[in-house]
Amino acid sequence: MGIAPAVAVYPSVIRADQLWAQGTTGRGVAVAVLDSGVAANPDLGDRVIASVNFADSRVTADPGGHGTHIAGTIAGNGAASAGEFVGVAPQADIVDVRVLDSMGGGRLSSVVRGIEWVLAHRAAYHIRAINLSFGAPAHGSYHTDPMSAAVEVAWRQGLVVVAASGNAGPSRDTVLTPGIDPYAITVGATDDRGTKIASDDVLAWFSSWGTPDGNAKPDVVAPGRRIISLRVEGSALDRLFPDRVVVAHTGATYFRLSGTSMSTAVISGAVALLLQSQPALTPDQVKSLLMQTTQPYGDPTAVPQPDPLASGSGLVDVFAASQYTPPQPVAPQTSLRVVTAPLASEGGQTTRVLTRLHARPADAFARSAFSLLYGTPMIWTDPTAGGIAWDQLTWDSVVWDSVAWDNFSWDSIAWDSVVWDSVAWDSVAWDSVAWDSVAWDSIAWDASARD
Repeated sequence: MGIAPAVAVYPSVIRADQLWAQGTTGRGVAVAVLDSGVAANPDLGDRVIASVNFADSRVTADPGGHGTHIAGTIAGNGAASAGEFVGVAPQADIVDVRVLDSMGGGRLSSVVRGIEWVLAHRAAYHIRAINLSFGAPAHGSYHTDPMSAAVEVAWRQGLVVVAASGNAGPSRDTVLTPGIDPYAITVGATDDRGTKIASDDVLAWFSSWGTPDGNAKPDVVAPGRRIISLRVEGSALDRLFPDRVVVAHTGATYFRLSGTSMSTAVISGAVALLLQSQPALTPDQVKSLLMQTTQPYGDPTAVPQPDPLASGSGLVDVFAASQYTPPQPVAPQTSLRVVTAPLASEGGQTTRVLTRLHARPADAFARSAFSLLYGTPMIWTDPTAGGIAWDQLTWDSVVWDSVAWDNFSWDSIAWDSVVWDSVAWDSVAWDSVAWDSVAWDSIAWDASARD
C-alpha cells in the first residue's frame, strides 16, 4: 500500500475550498453517476439517495470500483480520513445509475436507458447534473451519434451533462463520444503535481482533444492525474492495481486513479457547487460561467507548449464562476469557446473573448423535436443551397434528410417556448446505429510507467 499525501489538493486547485468557507458545499443538489455502481461508504453516508441497474446482474453495489471512486471525487466528505481526502462538493447527493459491468464495459443502449431514467426521475431526486466518466470511439460527426442525441435531450430538459474527453492524447481528434457533442461540458485532464498552486500544473499527456467535426473540445480542464478518492475493497480495480491503494492518517484506505474520468468528476462537483449557489442557472449558463472564468495554469515559458486547443478555455475556477454575473441563456445550438491571448490585452491583463460556434442538433434530436417545432417560421441558412428554392418549401413538403437539417437555421427557433417534457423517447429516431461498447476512459488506471 502506498503512503498518502497530506491532503487531496484537487478541490483547492479549482478553488472549491473557498466556496466551502462560504457555506456552499453542494447541499440539495444531486448528481447522477452513470458508471459501474456506487458502493456504500462512510464518506458518502446516506447521500446515495437512489440506485438503479441497467447493466448485468448486480452481485455487489459496485463490482468495478470505478463508479464509487467517481462518486467520492464528486461528493466525498472525508469522514473516514478526518478530512484528508474530500471531494469537490462534500454535501451533494449521488444517484447511482449503473450502466457498466465490473470491468467498465457496456452498451450504448444501456447508457441511453440510464439517461432516460434520470430524466424521468430528476424531479423526485432533485437531479441537476449527469456525470459520464466513460466513452466510445467517435466514428463520425455528432450529428449521427446516438449518445450525442441522448445528451442533447437531457440538456434541453435542464440537466447539465459532464463528459470525459478521453485518454488517447496527445494526438488530436481523439475525443470520445458523447464528449464530441457541442452541448456537453467536455473535460480534459491536468496534472496538479500534488500542489494547490496552478502555476506548476501541466496538461496531462493522455488528455484527448479535437473531434471529427473540427469542434473545439474539450471545453475546460481539471485535475485528473493521481486523484485519490474512495476505494471499494475487493473490486475489479482493487484486485488489478493493489499498488494504487493509499492509507490516510486515520488508517482508512483510499484509491488513486488517473484519467479524464477523474477530471470529469471534479467538474461535476464544481457544477453542484455552482447550482447550489445559483439554483436558477440553466445548463447553458452553467457551461458559459465555467468557461468564462477559467484560470491560467502552468509555465507559459516552458518548451514545448501543448496545443492551446487541448486545454479548451482553461483550468476551471469554480469560485470565480460563482462570483460572476450569470450570462443570458445562449441558444442550445451554440457551442461556446473562450479565446484568450494574443487576441487582446489591456494593462498587461489578457482579455477573454467569448465566441459562439454554430452547431446544429444531432439528427435524432432534431427528428424527435420535429413535432414540437412544426408550425414555427421556417428560416433557411442558405435560401438557394444546392439549387433548391428553400423558401418555397413548407414543413409538409420538406424531405428531412441531412441536407435539410444542415440548412435549417436553428438560431431562429425560440427554444424557451418548447415544452421539453413532450419529447417522447419512443419517438426519437435512433437510425440504424451500431450499438458499440462503451468503456471507462481511464488509461490503464494509472498503471503507465510514466506515473
